[in-house]
Amino acid sequence: MAMRRSRFLAWLAASAATSLCLPARAQERYPSKPIRFIVPAAVGGPTDVIGRIVAERLGAGLGQTVIVENRPGASATLGPAAVAKAAPDGYTLLFTSATPMVMVPNTMKNVPYDVQKDLLAVSIVGSLPLMLCVNASSPIHSINDLLEQVRAKPESASYGSFGAGTSAHLMMEILLKQTGLKMIHVPYKGIAPGLQDLIGGQLMTAVSDIGTAAPLIKGGRVRAIAIAGGGRSTLMPQLPTFAEQGIRGMEVFAPWMGVFAPAGTPADIVERVSAELVKVAKSPEYATRMAPFGIDPTGTNPARSQETVATDLRTWKGVVSDLSHIKFE
Repeated sequence: MAMRRSRFLAWLAASAATSLCLPARAQERYPSKPIRFIVPAAVGGPTDVIGRIVAERLGAGLGQTVIVENRPGASATLGPAAVAKAAPDGYTLLFTSATPMVMVPNTMKNVPYDVQKDLLAVSIVGSLPLMLCVNASSPIHSINDLLEQVRAKPESASYGSFGAGTSAHLMMEILLKQTGLKMIHVPYKGIAPGLQDLIGGQLMTAVSDIGTAAPLIKGGRVRAIAIAGGGRSTLMPQLPTFAEQGIRGMEVFAPWMGVFAPAGTPADIVERVSAELVKVAKSPEYATRMAPFGIDPTGTNPARSQETVATDLRTWKGVVSDLSHIKFE
């Protein structure tokens, strides 16, 4: 009996010593405290609003509060920079559009983070393809129609974008480079002003996202003639892509939104968060809430998400190199 008791005490002591050697994270269930969701955009903007919806649903799935913290400014690089420097413990995450992750590193010098070294893609939860619009009373119904009008009326061939050096500007310049045509670029501070001038007859065509243009399309004031991305949008399945109309290289102009973690975050935490985000993105409720913004829900695992980031970084490098005459904001 004494020998059994001594063996039991020895086992108990060994177990206690082993538990003391285990990492603190292994002794607690993740997440055991609120998670910070850093969003590199101002309060009230599309990225912020969508980020809050995702944060709410992610928190419900994880059983923990997800607090949105806005870090706008510096071409949306402040948020990614903050997350890149955060502890890799799963309690600081980034919700962002593709712009500061794949476009800005190719258009801006001295970016304060390396997307592939400092950050880890957890899941891409949706994409927002750009599309080309014309006035609803215009005779233009396709890319070919547009090109014919540009050739016939070069003096009035103008297009609107939401700023010099933006993705809308680059998309149109790729179109013109491929077709050998010229149009006057009219940059605006936002999408809505350009669409209003399109309706007013000051522009031949303008670039928009689905969410902004949808009410005008539904109201019979604007017509969409082509959409960017790798395939047709589930929100406007009748609208053909640029590729279907013979224009190459527009896949990258369907910018995504996704969640990132600091590099070095444990794989089990990344997989847990990603699994919950995929559930969110695949849910009917999420699709319904994203529709007004023009977001096509996706939901990808970490491997697929990281592959997308790497591919888009290379693609944007090529785009910027081919359009070296453009000055970026």
